[in-house]
Amino acid sequence: MAREHDSIHDAPMPQMPARFTARRMAIALVLVVVYWGCVETTGFSPVAIADGMPALWDMGRHMIPPDVEILPKLGKPLLETLYIGVLATIIGSILAIPVGFMAASNMSHPVIYYPVRMVLTVFRAVSEIIWALLFVVAVGLGPMAGILALIVFAVGVQSKLIAEAVEAVDPGPLEAMRATGARPWKVFLYGAWPQVLPLYLSFALYFWDHNTRQATILGFVGAGGLGQQLIWDINVYEFEKATTSVLLIILLITVIDRLCLHLRKKIL
Repeated sequence: MAREHDSIHDAPMPQMPARFTARRMAIALVLVVVYWGCVETTGFSPVAIADGMPALWDMGRHMIPPDVEILPKLGKPLLETLYIGVLATIIGSILAIPVGFMAASNMSHPVIYYPVRMVLTVFRAVSEIIWALLFVVAVGLGPMAGILALIVFAVGVQSKLIAEAVEAVDPGPLEAMRATGARPWKVFLYGAWPQVLPLYLSFALYFWDHNTRQATILGFVGAGGLGQQLIWDINVYEFEKATTSVLLIILLITVIDRLCLHLRKKIL
């Protein structure tokens, strides 16, 4: 019994992992330096936020109550915003299918795959508002520029998502079809697409919501819709009218969000 007691005390204690290793300290130091650099470069300061609150409060007082008398005037911009989102979603989602096929490494040839991937990177890297500015120069002010900008960005994002979904499908049916001599587009259409379709529909519904929200922002650069009316009211200090536009935007996005949720439950 005594021997067992001695053996228990003589047994080596398990080593606890050191919390403050040189590697962890170095990582923590790098994170602190990066954080501090971000704060210094951007000028982010809680003191500046606190100092600006009175001005924000003053503007908020001028925004309430909303001017409901301009509601009839906002009917056309509201419909423009809705139409921009619908058209951009339909056209962008349709174009994303063949482009996603060409951007999938297990479907496309490297000669096509790499250039398409590069183009999609460019489409995604440039934000919708920059595309809208370019298209305003090309086609003039109005909804057309906003639709084109949203289509380009939507194709860039949705095609990448479709391509990655295709690359992640079960390879069994694809190999079986290739073994029978099926062409790549048939392998995609009959082998991969049925597996990807639920995700594709989810992407499309999400981009309807996204495109409608972004259509408002694009109005700031002259691409039509409620955003154009909103930025005009803000620039001329008619904040009560701006509040009405904001409330309509919130209402529109809420309705679309609930509708997308309903459709997603019905379809998926």
